[in-house]
Amino acid sequence: METSKRNTPGPLVVASIIIVALVIISYFIIISFFPELFQAMPKGEAQPVK
Repeated sequence: METSKRNTPGPLVVASIIIVALVIISYFIIISFFPELFQAMPKGEAQPVK
């Protein structure tokens, strides 16, 4: 059998995926402890056309 070369992602891609996962997990942790923290942010509600 011949050896199969796997196309592994580079270290930059792996690090960026890990960072995105950590940001999402930390967002949920912050939301669970401080639910009023993000209440002041605009929610993109529909406004009437003037």
